[in-house]
Amino acid sequence: MNTVTYNIPAHLFNSYQGQQVIVRSDNPSDLVRYLSRANLGNVLYAQLTSPEVDLDPLSTWASPLPVDVFLRSPAVEYPLLYNFSKLLDKHPVRISISVKNGFVKAVRLALALGFSVKLEVGQPDASLIAEMAEVLDLYLHRSEVSQPVEYFHSTFLSFFNHKQSPNLWLVQEEDPEQFRFITNEGEETVSPRFGETNWKDLKPIFTAEHKLNEKTECDGCEFLERCGGYFKWPNKEFDCEGVKTLFSGLNLAAEELRNDLASFRELPGVLPT
Repeated sequence: MNTVTYNIPAHLFNSYQGQQVIVRSDNPSDLVRYLSRANLGNVLYAQLTSPEVDLDPLSTWASPLPVDVFLRSPAVEYPLLYNFSKLLDKHPVRISISVKNGFVKAVRLALALGFSVKLEVGQPDASLIAEMAEVLDLYLHRSEVSQPVEYFHSTFLSFFNHKQSPNLWLVQEEDPEQFRFITNEGEETVSPRFGETNWKDLKPIFTAEHKLNEKTECDGCEFLERCGGYFKWPNKEFDCEGVKTLFSGLNLAAEELRNDLASFRELPGVLPT
């Protein structure tokens, strides 16, 4: 049976004792106040829902708990990322970045500062696909990039290892079998991506084995196992041609790396692995 992780506001932390949680707030003081004396074994990470905050409470907090910072307006907010560098001495830091026009600047800076990145992506248009392709090139080919970029990282590894991967619903922390979002008022939903939809009412489109009821572009798609129909929500008529190019790029890069490693092993003096 899968363990459900609840994304909860900090003020509800005591109500979810014993549950696996992500604790969020737009105020670092709230995170420290509710978590500093708690058993953090069930806390995956703390999430700051705004980058415009006073970081002193987290800077002096002894806990090594991972911190996620959410950028809703990355083209405007990205300069604020410099402020979070001082957290890296104590906390692993990930920057969750909304895929909106100009977001690539935030990704570039986050990676340069040594943060991992998670792309909060919906149904990207052509201009956003172009920016995502730029980010994919950064992730795959720039030697100075040392941190993962999700969802690219998990997808690349699945292509490289020829293993069944968690599909994007899981990678993006939106699979209703494993993740639930608790509103500030205490209402349980799947994620903000689904609005007020009750998770029990959603169609089973969250795994590669459960396809959409109607015949769609997903039928016969070579990337369905890894995507799980993720990009068909909320508009099932969304044209996936652009996102397929990104999957193709990841697949090709994984194949090239496997070939390079095979060639290396055949060099004289290289011990077989």
